[in-house]
Amino acid sequence: MRNRIQHMNFRLPLIVFTMCSALGLGPIQTTSASEKKPNVVLIMIDTLRADLLGCYGSPGDPSPELDTLAEKGVRIETVIGPSNWTRPSIGAMLTSQYPRTLGLYKERNEILNDRFTTLAETLKENGYTTLGVTANPVINSVFNLHQGFDEYVDSHVIFSWMKDAPESEQNRSLRRFKQLPSAPEVFEQALALLDSKSIDEPVYLQLNLMEIHEAWRPFNSLTRKEFKGRFKGLNGKRYLQALAQVSGDTSSFIETLRKRPGFENTLFVITSDHGQGMNDHPNVATSSFHGRIIYESQVRVPQIFYHPNSNLDKAVIDKPIQLLDLLPTLLDYLGLPALRDVEGISFAPLLKGEKLKEETSTEFYAETSYRKYRKIALYSPDWVYIENRDNHKGVNAFELQPRDKKSNGKKTDQIDDFPDIAATMRKKLHQWETAHPEEPPTPFSTGLTDEEIEQLESIGYVGD
Repeated sequence: MRNRIQHMNFRLPLIVFTMCSALGLGPIQTTSASEKKPNVVLIMIDTLRADLLGCYGSPGDPSPELDTLAEKGVRIETVIGPSNWTRPSIGAMLTSQYPRTLGLYKERNEILNDRFTTLAETLKENGYTTLGVTANPVINSVFNLHQGFDEYVDSHVIFSWMKDAPESEQNRSLRRFKQLPSAPEVFEQALALLDSKSIDEPVYLQLNLMEIHEAWRPFNSLTRKEFKGRFKGLNGKRYLQALAQVSGDTSSFIETLRKRPGFENTLFVITSDHGQGMNDHPNVATSSFHGRIIYESQVRVPQIFYHPNSNLDKAVIDKPIQLLDLLPTLLDYLGLPALRDVEGISFAPLLKGEKLKEETSTEFYAETSYRKYRKIALYSPDWVYIENRDNHKGVNAFELQPRDKKSNGKKTDQIDDFPDIAATMRKKLHQWETAHPEEPPTPFSTGLTDEEIEQLESIGYVGD
């Protein structure tokens, strides 16, 4: 694990206190680094694209509770994720490193290398009790995304291709036979973790919810009956139904947690790892789900900061940011030392109604190597330049899509109309690739057998 030396400054007060006592100089008044730190609760609503929420412009009032939290806190208008499926995106979010730097590309047999420092590790080293619960087995501890947690609860349901993974995944139920854990189950597990511990220091609680991800399934959907009749006639009604459900569940959990002794001072962050196609790109093959394309529907995610009774400014931040900015922003907001060599920047001053110290880039990179799909993109405020390196039907090998309309492959591609813009963005993209070479993946085993790969393909749904 990297960047350990920068945390030594937290040991200095103890060293100084010990030396002064030994010399008979009397006690020195010191303040614990964790005394005034707020708890942090990071809630990742898997597969939630930004424009699904009412506060981002969705019709039909699908998320009134989350909208209320956004009104009471800070909502980031544009957040671009580094990938369009879970593990590389969450890995990048929690380390502020690009997926290619982490060596996270495919679903199977790729884990987060120990040499990378996670948000949980950093907070733990700075006095936090770190607890996590995931409903998504793609980020179970077998993939080493539990680094830095005092306790991490895996999803009890796994995908078929994971059944022969290392011992930690044995004796779990296969996905095709059971539902994944619901949000209420995840919240119940989180509260049980808190009840099981005597906690004096601040808490970092990280939760992953799968209602949106599972909404399209006719069987084993997590959507309850009372929500299934809503949003008739609207595109993506199943997703809106799941959103309405998880919106209420999440708000109820936040109110429950706020009433617990010790949680009066808590920062809640609500975000997602990636979005979903949802029939927005009808001329592009297999674009209704995620992982296959790199359009805004799949990489623009919501981000809401809610910290009652704090100096958090109530606002909407229009400055575009990337998901990799979350880690440095949280550390800065908490008054903790910044990590070195991270890709993101802190926008914590904006959360407090202040200006950033310097201008930062509004151009971001995203890519995917999901299954047979391989794409890379550069996002600017007005355009997205995409290279499709995969023979995907319905798109050109090189695309230039305007950001002010829904991308629809060749139908909306304007690369022939604006060749100079495309050439400039192509140059920037290739320079970024050169500066960020693809690192080899870190496997947890020798790989899958041919039989396992056939099983994976036969169920039609491999991982995320």
